[in-house]
Amino acid sequence: MLGAVGAAVLLGGEACGRPSQPTLPADPHYPGDPTGPAPTTAPAPGSGRPVTVAENARPGAAGFRLTGHRFSTDERGEIAGYAHATSVAPGEQLAFRVSVARPQRYQITIFRVGHYAGSGARAVVVSPWLDGIRQAAPDVDPDTGAVSCAWRTGWRLTVTPDLVSGLYLALLASASGQHQWIPFVVRDPAQRAAALMVLPTSTWQAYNGWPMDGRTGANLYHGYDAAGRWTTARRARAVSHDRPYSGNGIPQLAAHDIGFVQWVEGQGLDVTYATSEDLHTGRVDPARYRAVVFPGHDEYWSAPMRQAVAMARNGGTSLVFLAANNCYWRVEYGTGDRLVRCAKSSVPASGPTPATTKWRSAGHPEQQLIGAQYVSIVDGYAPLMVRAGDHWFWAGTGVRDGDLIPEVVWGEADQRTPGVPQPDAVERTLLADSPYSRQGATHRQHTHLYRASSGAWVFIAGSLGWTRVLADPAAADPRLARATLNLLQRVMR
Repeated sequence: MLGAVGAAVLLGGEACGRPSQPTLPADPHYPGDPTGPAPTTAPAPGSGRPVTVAENARPGAAGFRLTGHRFSTDERGEIAGYAHATSVAPGEQLAFRVSVARPQRYQITIFRVGHYAGSGARAVVVSPWLDGIRQAAPDVDPDTGAVSCAWRTGWRLTVTPDLVSGLYLALLASASGQHQWIPFVVRDPAQRAAALMVLPTSTWQAYNGWPMDGRTGANLYHGYDAAGRWTTARRARAVSHDRPYSGNGIPQLAAHDIGFVQWVEGQGLDVTYATSEDLHTGRVDPARYRAVVFPGHDEYWSAPMRQAVAMARNGGTSLVFLAANNCYWRVEYGTGDRLVRCAKSSVPASGPTPATTKWRSAGHPEQQLIGAQYVSIVDGYAPLMVRAGDHWFWAGTGVRDGDLIPEVVWGEADQRTPGVPQPDAVERTLLADSPYSRQGATHRQHTHLYRASSGAWVFIAGSLGWTRVLADPAAADPRLARATLNLLQRVMR
């Protein structure tokens, strides 16, 4: 899985070296991050045993694993599918749209991801055996290159009250033994949890190249030319959620998100879940929570997403970013919330189209919200170098300034960048200042924490490797785990 994840990082490497400074005038369509208090403030967490804690006391699925199944391939399409929405609420139905290369029966097993005493997931629903058909080939929009499917629904999951908010994985299994995953989220806006976990579904889709068959597939980075080459010249200018994810169905980098969900639910914390599209549409209100946690690489943000998050911070809701390169591309949505538009070039377009601006280029650098921002890709691995070792963040870890935590700096890195506006803050702390290499040059990675005048904490890990070191037994470090738990307990109380 790390090999696939590494490939995803390289696909995203378009802004190597130091980031460009904002040079364009402010965007007239985005007035800027709100600076006044939010209209509502985060309520106290509900009393009693948290719903997620009670859920994790239930028996897990013996032998659950993401890999090791016999998976379908994009080229042959033995079995593939997608859900009609990135999230669904109690009382609603989620439609699964599935295609098989040759007519045969298939079954869907639904797992909820969590800790479950180390099992990693619980099997919650198994569909009956269903009659599969070969569905129509995907459509490719001639203007944007967006690949989308209009498949018929094969089965509907009714979200009953016992399906607790969380990250879910549906495992498709054909009668001939081929498999593919479909991820989705159950959200519950009525759940009075301490923290909202937002899964980066817009970024998952940005990297999705389905179908990677040498002819049709495209994402926001690459597409196939007439010779079957995977090239940036044929990248799409929009991507659709109405299609499967490539390969085994787990989005690129999502294995880290899954690992973090398993880890955080093992800490007994009170959390609930949503997706990028839930923030965009207002289906969830981040200001209702003590904290909003962004566990994954969350690169693609719409204006309503940023507005909602900034307003929540101004009302006292803390923000925790556990990766790097967040809120980088400014996107728009179409077809409800099923199409993510981000035109990095005019190809393949029928006419000239202005390229999508990055948030920083439009006069609203991500550092102004988060406290640090993307610098570059990281070559290989580098250790996290501790700063402010006497800060409460590092309490109980035993670290001192200059101590090294191996392999945390990986993939992409953020930095508190000189010359870029900082958010208003009553205090700021640099928690790590780590040298790393990129194309023979040395750069600095920063882990940063600030406190807004509202009392909200805003944390940026500044590396894509942070959650891997929390969740991967081969890399796990108890010092980083304790520090992250210190942070989450502080912002959720």
